[in-house]
Amino acid sequence: MIINPYIGSSFANCDSADFDGTNDYMTRGAGLTGAADSKLGILSVWLRLDGGDGTALHILNLMTTLGGTNNHFRFTRATTNVIAVVGANAAASNIIDLRTTSTYTASGTWYHVLMSWDMAVTSHVYVNDASDKNQVTLTDDTIDYTKEDCVVGAQGDGTFKFDGCLAELYFAPGQYLDFSIVANRRKFISASGKPIQLGRRGELPTGTAPLVYQHLDKGEAVANFATNRGPGGDFTITGTPDTGSTSPSDA
Repeated sequence: MIINPYIGSSFANCDSADFDGTNDYMTRGAGLTGAADSKLGILSVWLRLDGGDGTALHILNLMTTLGGTNNHFRFTRATTNVIAVVGANAAASNIIDLRTTSTYTASGTWYHVLMSWDMAVTSHVYVNDASDKNQVTLTDDTIDYTKEDCVVGAQGDGTFKFDGCLAELYFAPGQYLDFSIVANRRKFISASGKPIQLGRRGELPTGTAPLVYQHLDKGEAVANFATNRGPGGDFTITGTPDTGSTSPSDA
């Protein structure tokens, strides 16, 4: 069957990676290959929270030093239990702070988080296909994406480890889609709330592969979650993530 990928009619049959909140995270050991500073960005991830309520759980960070504690760009479930993106310009001044209005705590529920921003114009935050935006800061300036390390599931020094499952992690600095348009959301999440096939390298939503696309086919070895399908470079696993007991593809 031939499917038009830009209509978003093809479901993804994916698995998830389970980060235990104690030992497991992934590091690039370098900046993202091909990264450039920009006013644009897209983030998409399916996540299940298994613990850590009231603590910071880091999903993706750009760090100023290898193994450091200064995150120049962070995507987190914050101590207030909201999901947030905070990023800075080259002068280390925070210029973007997008948060959910709702709070999210440990449960067996899968959440699809979808964010985009054009610093000169607007931003979008959707959770499970519903707008949930609390825009604290959006300054018409350029985000510094060219940092020394990228870390998934923790901060650079291994603190603030994520406790839960991640699937279909997609990060596209320098790209933008208007997610107030339903057809653009359908490139990531179906009308029935399931993940959409994003392409071998994650290229289908915009026509250009994101720098980060961490994907697992159903039944694929969980260690392959460290293999970046995008061009930004592979990660190295610390700890031993397990295959998630559930995935967002499950009925």
